[in-house]
Amino acid sequence: MPKVVREDKENLSAELTMTITKDDYTPKLDSEMKKHRKKAQMKGFRKGKVPMGVIKKMYGQSLLVEVVNDTIQKEITKYLTDENIEILGQPLPSDDQEQFEFDINNLRDFVFKFDIGKAPEFELQGLSADDGFDRYAVEVPASMLDKEMEQAMKKFGERESVEGKIIENDVITLNAEELEDDAIKLGGWASTFNILIDQIESEDLKKEILTKSTGDKIKFNIHQLEKNSTEESVRKYLLNVSEADADVVIGEEFEATIGEIQRIALAELNQEFFDKAFGEGNVKSEEEARAKFEAEIAKYYDKQAESLLFRDFQDYLLEKNVIELPNTFLKRWIKASNENATDDVIDKEYENFSKNLQWSLIKGKIVKQFDLSVSEEEIFEGFKERVRGYFQGYGDELIILNTANRLMEDQKQVDQLYQELMSDKLFESVRGVVKINDKKITAEEFDVVIKKAHDEVVATQNAAAAQVAAPEETTEEEVV
Repeated sequence: MPKVVREDKENLSAELTMTITKDDYTPKLDSEMKKHRKKAQMKGFRKGKVPMGVIKKMYGQSLLVEVVNDTIQKEITKYLTDENIEILGQPLPSDDQEQFEFDINNLRDFVFKFDIGKAPEFELQGLSADDGFDRYAVEVPASMLDKEMEQAMKKFGERESVEGKIIENDVITLNAEELEDDAIKLGGWASTFNILIDQIESEDLKKEILTKSTGDKIKFNIHQLEKNSTEESVRKYLLNVSEADADVVIGEEFEATIGEIQRIALAELNQEFFDKAFGEGNVKSEEEARAKFEAEIAKYYDKQAESLLFRDFQDYLLEKNVIELPNTFLKRWIKASNENATDDVIDKEYENFSKNLQWSLIKGKIVKQFDLSVSEEEIFEGFKERVRGYFQGYGDELIILNTANRLMEDQKQVDQLYQELMSDKLFESVRGVVKINDKKITAEEFDVVIKKAHDEVVATQNAAAAQVAAPEETTEEEVV
């Protein structure tokens, strides 16, 4: 049996020395050779009857390397498990590791040395009723409720033709004719189409149109008229080009006469509107409608306030729990794990990496302390809720079920939702222990706080863009 000896060094690092004798790996090597012989097909020999010497010559060296590597992996994992040693990153070959020639005709004993970085042991601080945090409680202004009511009344209102000046959100009919040398082209292309004022790409053109009314003229480049338009969409929806005229060459400059102006008339505050906006029978008065909107707005702000509170939890726990790390080993591991890493970049960005790793260790302690887990059923229900959100609550349950089942087959999606659900549980566990003080704040003041927090996140992300840390596929949990 392979023998592993550990020598502890300073700064939470250690060296593992593993001795693998010929007797340790020869049985596995012989077994793999026989498996290859059974499957081998070679001209002049029946399947499974190729001489072992030929198999040895063709596959021996690669099988030897594979068997020894497999032995190393299993024995190191077994040793760390038996000794209850938690490591950071993965073991790395020591700098003084001897380089071996793997010769299938001259089997020998091997001695391998690996450096490891041990996860630090610490007692979690900062989770008690004596630890207090402020949570923003946003006051929803009446003006915001007025705006929400108006938007809903526009959404369920009807269009009607109007006279006079054009305003935002109007839909206008344009009778357009192709230009040549700034004049109407003889025999040029003509088309009539509608366009929403808010979809006009050029701000200058939009400002000009907002000074016009029915019968006035405007000039424009047809390909720059509507936002996110393509040549195909312009020819099909604005120029109304049929398949028979697919080869017709049409210029870009047009002049149009403004025809009909359509404007959305606000829906009346009656039961028909309430049923359309909130579902049949759910709301029966303006007061109830405003209460619904207020609850939705409060929910939106609460979600942001919870995010800020979670950030405060994280900052506080990082401050209260100063965790020593095997920094020298981790820098070496980062460099070995990323071919683009340089010593300068690692030194520059190591602080961010170190902070993220410390938070990962703290999270692990919280998960253990509160015995948190996320079941497969919870992930499945989470996917169903996410899909319902896509359909805004109106999706067919069979479609929702089938979509959730497909998402369960995507390991990346499953891992992502697992992390989200675990973070939610971790957050609720922490807030259930500490003291939370509601701090009233206006929506305007809160928007300033959110913008500042957003700017800080962007700055961190920009710094992380150049950060060289663990390989992309390595998650926080895999690092520990």
